Amino acid sequence: MMGQSLTTSRRTASIFLTISCAVLGCAPRVGTPSPVAASPAVARIPAAILADSLFWRTLHAGAYDSIPRAMVAMKAAYLQDPADAQTAAHVAFLHAWRIAERARLQRTSPAITDEAILARRYYDQSIAHERVYDARIHGFDAVFRMVEGDIHHDPALWAEGLRVGREAIVAWPEFNWFTIGYVLSTSPDTSVLFREGLEMQWKTVNSCGRTTVDRSNPTAEAALAALRTEADPLRMRACTNTWIAPHNMEGFFLNMGDMVVKSGDWRAAQKVYALAKGAEAYPSWPFHDILSDRIRDAERNVGEFRKENAPLMFRSSFSCSACHQAAR
Repeated sequence: MMGQSLTTSRRTASIFLTISCAVLGCAPRVGTPSPVAASPAVARIPAAILADSLFWRTLHAGAYDSIPRAMVAMKAAYLQDPADAQTAAHVAFLHAWRIAERARLQRTSPAITDEAILARRYYDQSIAHERVYDARIHGFDAVFRMVEGDIHHDPALWAEGLRVGREAIVAWPEFNWFTIGYVLSTSPDTSVLFREGLEMQWKTVNSCGRTTVDRSNPTAEAALAALRTEADPLRMRACTNTWIAPHNMEGFFLNMGDMVVKSGDWRAAQKVYALAKGAEAYPSWPFHDILSDRIRDAERNVGEFRKENAPLMFRSSFSCSACHQAAR
């Protein structure tokens, strides 16, 4: 499987887009690796708190062009306190967002790959100073190890990333099935890795809804009913819309629909896409038109999404914003 994955993932475009819809925020998990609990409170410097505020305003506005301004504030705070794991993680997220939505740029330079390398370095720094095991950050770090493996044609690093990613899935399945599966969405539709990534999305739906969804006729009623009475804060964080990801559910189903289309089952994909409309926040979601186009073009997109450098959500100008942008 490793040989197959490297053959298919060493495509320049596929190394770039790695940030997941559920990525940003600091809902912690604890363990080694085990389910997550709250981190001990740690005093943070004022500059870090101010930088965090700018970080969230920038992300929730979908203000991609403002990343450099937010980056200056975050890195200034980081230089004052490199041991602040949250600051390091937010620096990493900004680098990740920069490369993830590179489709917004009028021209893309090969130097954009430096964003991936820097993201991984700051994720490493966050992990080095974490007080409890944070499965989110380990998942993102795993993805960027895979990305760096692609950049440097280093199969050992790529394999290490996938191994770490699978450990992060064990620690927090509902969160990291998406994180790792998202990056596998660009693998060829016939590959083991693509099928594994798609299976991760179905597992997420089943686990979040505490049900088994009919894959030929997926509906959300049972899952939504289960979530309305859900008491597990970790499941709520990964499976519902939150302040961190105001449209987490809508973005999840947009990506999952893309993956189901790529698998060839475009009729089921139309139903998966439509599940986004069941989210309470759907009326304020900025990406209605994209969802409508996806539903309309599902059959035609089977071929489109199977092409090299296909315009899946993962490679799009909204690969992060679809979940994190709060409003138009």
